[in-house]
Amino acid sequence: MKQTETASFLAVIKTAYPYFEITVPVTKLWHQMLADIPYEVAKERLGKHIRTSKFAPTISDICTEEDTQPSFYELQRAEEQAEALALEEYNQQAVPMPDHIRERLERLNARMRLNHES
Repeated sequence: MKQTETASFLAVIKTAYPYFEITVPVTKLWHQMLADIPYEVAKERLGKHIRTSKFAPTISDICTEEDTQPSFYELQRAEEQAEALALEEYNQQAVPMPDHIRERLERLNARMRLNHES
């Protein structure tokens, strides 16, 4: 990030958070810490911070990326989708039951019903 971009960045913070003080040491520190972060990335992170926090950001709020670990519900949803896809794939590859086995099962089932009714 360039020096002019750092100044512009700090001006946005000051606009969003009026109690944020901009001094020469503050400007130098922010510029030094944000030097390796592209301006657009820092601006995007600042925008997210402004939308979600009532307190002025710290340097670490801008430098560190958000924790992108999926939530428990997102993991569960992904697992269910994977299981549904596996079941669909299985059903597409499944072979119908041979007729002679189906006939034997039907006869066995009929015998079991007769024994159960008696």
